[in-house]
Amino acid sequence: MSNRNASASAFGWDFQVNSAILLMLENIKDAKRVRVEGADEDIEITLQNQLKVYAQAKAVEKPDDTSNVIAKLTKALETLSDAAKNGDGNLFSYVTNSANPFNNQRTLSYFTGRTHLYFDELPDVAQKKIKEIVKSNGFSELDLQKFDIRVIPFYGNDLKNRYKEIQACINEFLADVHVDVPGINSEIMEIWQRDLFQNATLSDTSISVSKERMIWPLIVLIVDKTAASEYKKDFDDEEIGEIKRKYRMIINQNTMSYEIISRVLSDFRKSKKSQKQYVADSWGEYLDVVNMIDADDDIKESLVKIILYRILTQREYIRDIKRGVNL
Repeated sequence: MSNRNASASAFGWDFQVNSAILLMLENIKDAKRVRVEGADEDIEITLQNQLKVYAQAKAVEKPDDTSNVIAKLTKALETLSDAAKNGDGNLFSYVTNSANPFNNQRTLSYFTGRTHLYFDELPDVAQKKIKEIVKSNGFSELDLQKFDIRVIPFYGNDLKNRYKEIQACINEFLADVHVDVPGINSEIMEIWQRDLFQNATLSDTSISVSKERMIWPLIVLIVDKTAASEYKKDFDDEEIGEIKRKYRMIINQNTMSYEIISRVLSDFRKSKKSQKQYVADSWGEYLDVVNMIDADDDIKESLVKIILYRILTQREYIRDIKRGVNL
């Protein structure tokens, strides 16, 4: 993924994976899971109603290379028509990074920047070309009223430039779910790229990435970064770093435990105190969760406070994100 001298094949895979991120985020409220290199298409998103978004992602390495764009479009229409035979298609998408996907100067103005157009929004010459391809090749199963085209600027060896539109899409998503945490956009992009790339390499096409699996790392990152800002008010960075490294398993176990979370949140609501005041006043009531570790009293106090800060911090973000993605 980060190979600056990627072959055409590797570049195509990179585009495919990043296209899956964009499509998943655009469909996040209705989506259930995503598969890269699916049984039928490059990208398959299963929706909550069990219908699917089928997508073909075709890239050109050089943005001004139009020599094969019609061949790529034709191949995409062929496989999308085949997928339509399954009878569960909600949408059929052609995703490309070419700003001239029809090799026609008259259509260039329609595909400037990141673009999403349904079939009936395409210029007449583009609609005509698609109909010609469909008719001449017998792609009769494809319902063009369920067909759209997305153009994602994606090129160059500078990865910051290559991924800028994917990053922009992630930023838009984070704004929609009310997340404003510095640096988290790049980190979650790398996690999603890695997870979807790994998914694409699995030969069993029934193995997909669920929406829950996609969103949970985001929640973990947010909680870790936001809670860390609270830690700094009570501890120095070196102390916190050492405790988090040494007792990471205990912290994770307790901040993901339904019983502990329910206990803390119930007590917190009853207290009617601020988060900071509650942690300062009530940390001693939770020493039982760390009594099993071999550490002095100061370490145990710090560890409990870290756990409490994380639980109290994550409650709001989990609520907002789950609402935003319909989990």
